[in-house]
Amino acid sequence: MTESSFRQLLLRFALVPLISLCCFLAILGLQLREIATRRIVGAQATSVLLQCYRLQKTMIDEETGVRGYLATKDSTFLQPYREASNRLNDELAELQSLASTDTALTPKVTALTKNFIRLDKLNQQIVSSNLSSDADLLQQKQQMDTLRAEFDQLISRQNQVRDAQRIPITRILDRLPYLVFGGGALVAALLIWHGIYRFREITSAFHVQLNQAEVRRDSLHTTLYSIGNAVLVTNSHGVVTMINPTAEQLTGWSSGEAIGRFLPEVFNIVHEHTRHFVESPYDKVKRLNTAVTLENHTTLIRKDKSEIPIDDSGAPIRNRDGSLSGVILVFRSVAERRKTANLLRQNQERLNSIYNTSLEYIGILNTKGILLDCNRASLEFAGNTREDVVGKFFWDTPWFTETPGVPELIRDAVERAAAGDPTRTEMALVRPNGETVHFDVSLTPVFNSDGEVIYLVPEGRDISDLKLAQSALIQSEKLAAVGRLASSIAHEINNPLEAVTNLLYLARYHSQSSETERYLKMADQELRRVSVIANQTLRFHRQASSPQPISPVDLFSTVLSIYEGKLRNSDITVDVNHHTQQPIVCFEGDVRQVLNNLVGNAIDAMNHGGGRLFVRSHASTHWPTGRKGVVFTVADNGCGINAEDLQRIFEPFFTTKGIGGTGLGLWVSKEVVTRHGGTLTVRSSLNSNYTGTIFRFFLPFA
Repeated sequence: MTESSFRQLLLRFALVPLISLCCFLAILGLQLREIATRRIVGAQATSVLLQCYRLQKTMIDEETGVRGYLATKDSTFLQPYREASNRLNDELAELQSLASTDTALTPKVTALTKNFIRLDKLNQQIVSSNLSSDADLLQQKQQMDTLRAEFDQLISRQNQVRDAQRIPITRILDRLPYLVFGGGALVAALLIWHGIYRFREITSAFHVQLNQAEVRRDSLHTTLYSIGNAVLVTNSHGVVTMINPTAEQLTGWSSGEAIGRFLPEVFNIVHEHTRHFVESPYDKVKRLNTAVTLENHTTLIRKDKSEIPIDDSGAPIRNRDGSLSGVILVFRSVAERRKTANLLRQNQERLNSIYNTSLEYIGILNTKGILLDCNRASLEFAGNTREDVVGKFFWDTPWFTETPGVPELIRDAVERAAAGDPTRTEMALVRPNGETVHFDVSLTPVFNSDGEVIYLVPEGRDISDLKLAQSALIQSEKLAAVGRLASSIAHEINNPLEAVTNLLYLARYHSQSSETERYLKMADQELRRVSVIANQTLRFHRQASSPQPISPVDLFSTVLSIYEGKLRNSDITVDVNHHTQQPIVCFEGDVRQVLNNLVGNAIDAMNHGGGRLFVRSHASTHWPTGRKGVVFTVADNGCGINAEDLQRIFEPFFTTKGIGGTGLGLWVSKEVVTRHGGTLTVRSSLNSNYTGTIFRFFLPFA
């Protein structure tokens, strides 16, 4: 059979099934096109619905943040509002983009956008003013009701659009199996009937041609399989029969030059270090009768005598009877890979040098808290080796086992970090030799690209010197406080002593015994007053070795008694209100020092003649931690603090009193409160209608 008759035979073989298949595909394509069109419309409606739900969540987050802030005046509650406000513009822009192709939807989305922006501005106004009126809250509620109504209309409309597309798609999909199976059956029947008729003739006429095509197909398949690398093909005698462009580039031999040459001429390889010739891949495949790979450190000598490090493999090409018809050789340059490996090794060495020479304590944990590695500095803490600590749970290592209570804290920190929450705290750790070292300890999670925690990185910084400096500052402030206290005590004691002197003088020269008795009684009262002042002073600076329970009333009364004369002379009215008698466990001397600083600052703020000092205490809950405790409040209607100074009042050495202040009082107070597990906050107003400052600090019951 000639090539022309064979082509006509193939044409008749394929024509009828081809026409049937085209008709079938055309019908199927129309159905699929309609499905695609309707799905696009439905997907658009679904996208609008999802964006509406996101905006509704944003609206609720803003409301939650603003209301929480207005209820507590704690800026922490503004976090949901800030996050919602930050993403608002992007979400509105996304909704407008989705609605831009729908002329009926665009006006509704535009109106909704304006109302949402108006609500956001109203929330900003409420938050920035730090105050809220009923009118503001009512306006906020009305604006949110308007937005909810618009969202309901928009969502209802998009649900209708989506439902309108779903029903026709369902009908088409119900019909589609019949079209597919029916058309497929028809085409299959035509192929079977026509194929059986023509297949025998084709098979008989071209059996030999098909055998040759199979050999070419096998060879081509092997070549294409390795086409990404350099490829050389030889015949059974080792003569090059094909070379691809990559192989031409690596060997330096063109296809015309290489084909017809024996493989060792084109593919000349030696050992990189010994310079001995390496066995030819053709010879090795022929000898082993299987696929082979060359040994490492093989170098290819190019035509121009330059050298390239390579790795390669060879595989036999077989005839149908299993005899060897040739060899295919696949190889690649490893110069770039070696360069990359060297760079990676150098980077790793640099990182290791930084890691091991750092003075900070650094390690790596898995998510279960098992120590995988640590740097050299951390091992010096207890004189351990890596073998002593690697593989142990972090809380069971020598860094923590000598300090009671710390392993439990570290276990809790590891669990929080494994959940994705980084932690940082200060703690005093005991070395095996008994020495105590203060550390700033942090535990940071490491995330992979999917947001999963894969490692934990603990870091420890020795802050013992910093703690010593802080202790010196605190001691300095205590000495300054003692000086101020001594001045107040001297003033308080001087008044009754003068009265006693006068009364004793009158008693000495008065002739009537009744008058003498009255004067002596008054003198006794004044001396008792001196005794009370002295006892209060002793209580003020008395410090137990461990925290002791004491009521808020006792803490405040001691401080107020010290300032009784100064308050009276300054014409300051004290408004005291205690709502709890439950004691707290604390170092009472430190807490009295905090109250003394706050009350003293309040009196100084009202030094222009008269004022009111407000003293409060009530039970409360610290919501971020859930701990129960007492809130102490010291407020005045003095001159107030400007915003710039308010940002710095807890910094050491910052003072607004000139040479009359050390700048350490509030810094020490915050340190004391933090050490007791509490919080210290301040608010101040310079408003013309009301000026003054409010300090509040929370201490847990235990």
